[in-house]
Amino acid sequence: MVSLYQPEKYKVFLGKGKSIGFCTIWNEAEAVFNKSKILQEKITILGTLYSRSGVNIILRNLALNPQIRKLFIWGNGGLSNTQFGLMGKSLIEKLWKDGVEDDGVIKGTQFKIEKEINIEILRKIISNVELIDISNLSLEEIEKYVEKVNEFVAPYMKPIKFPEAVLEKIETFPSEEVGWLVREKTILEAWLRVVERIMRYGLIKGTQYGYQQRELIGVTWVINNENPDSPDLSIASDWPEELKKVIGAIEKDIKEYYLVFLSPEPPEGISYTYGNRLMKYPLGTDGKKLDQIEEVIIKQLKDSPDSRRAVATTLVPEIDAFSKESPCITQLQALQSRGKLHFLATVRSHDIFKAAIPNAFGLRILQKRVCEKLGFELGQLQITSQSAHIYEQDWDNAYQLVKCAFWEREPSLVFDPNTQKDSRGYMIINIKNGKINVNFQGPQGEELMNFEGKTAKEIMKKIVQLELLSRTDHLLDIGAELQKAEIALNQGLIYNQDKPLNF
Repeated sequence: MVSLYQPEKYKVFLGKGKSIGFCTIWNEAEAVFNKSKILQEKITILGTLYSRSGVNIILRNLALNPQIRKLFIWGNGGLSNTQFGLMGKSLIEKLWKDGVEDDGVIKGTQFKIEKEINIEILRKIISNVELIDISNLSLEEIEKYVEKVNEFVAPYMKPIKFPEAVLEKIETFPSEEVGWLVREKTILEAWLRVVERIMRYGLIKGTQYGYQQRELIGVTWVINNENPDSPDLSIASDWPEELKKVIGAIEKDIKEYYLVFLSPEPPEGISYTYGNRLMKYPLGTDGKKLDQIEEVIIKQLKDSPDSRRAVATTLVPEIDAFSKESPCITQLQALQSRGKLHFLATVRSHDIFKAAIPNAFGLRILQKRVCEKLGFELGQLQITSQSAHIYEQDWDNAYQLVKCAFWEREPSLVFDPNTQKDSRGYMIINIKNGKINVNFQGPQGEELMNFEGKTAKEIMKKIVQLELLSRTDHLLDIGAELQKAEIALNQGLIYNQDKPLNF
């Protein structure tokens, strides 16, 4: 029989000597092959290109089976045709087209093949195996195609088994111990950024449950443009359905969860919900209840729109001080500014990977309903996670997600003012009277200040000293522009912001 790396995962359907290898993009290969006896007789399944890690699997299995001279890639519908799903396919096509550097990096990318895979053997595989994309073919067309392929071809080398890969250790990067800030338009974008922060910088420590966690202390995430009546889940469109269920990123489930925040009555068998604690808060032992949303938050802001007393709590000290199930969201404050009503929530303990998304949407829908009653515009939602953590059983999923979303993604333009917004303003850079001139303008184009200097460093020191910009990407972009302006000034060149220098 043909030998395979990870045979428990990638099935073998054929005898020795067959010349066709097959990998899917995202589809489950075995499910496809169960529909066709012809494919079962003629093709070896070499793997599935789930994200980029699948490339290493394919290469290992090709080395084990040097009789394979044609590698078919197939993906039909669903995630196979999304940006998320096509990552692995585009990478293996790049490998076959452009080759690999001596250090294992696929040319034209930042992806590095596992160091255990010999580069010379890899190049021999590429030169002897034809890569063929059959994604546009139906099952019947694939059957007709493979029947024409010569079944038995002499191997081009001896089978080679590469050493087992040493798994990349997820280290904790050095960082500040307390205090993090994330700003994004939508809940899901902010959540994903928080997950990335935890997986990169979170301290590994124990829990009272006996297993480990990665934790950041004092994470504040701010959402400024989320309509809870129509949750924006667009960035998750490529993500596997199973993952979306785990993290709570399915619109139907989110809207069902709204009752947890909007209804004062807990479901049968549940001692309390956030809605219950907020709208039927127990007062003493005489059975009296307080609707904190109506009688505290709404009343306070009706009486005085600038009040700082519109605060609600979910903690009941005489109950929760001795309970193992005290509320995670402990406090909610509403503050009005410029006609907008902002919500600020405090979370004592925040399981970011499994509970954070539904709770954030629950807070947002409650915020919107309060705004509607008071006649305020929907403002920003600020969530401060005192302990933002991900438990060890979720590390692998979290790691793979941020790996695809951030760490392995090809870098884009640093900062584009046409599509990205800095809430503090923008900088117009010119050369005037033998100096670099900077006009700092607010988001609406209002002039805030003007300053100049002979060098980029001189001006950047001023920008950093005054903390004039809020985004790291914007700061990097301005730094590059100032350096261009300095070169233009010294070389007598024409400088135009956001355009290359003409030498």
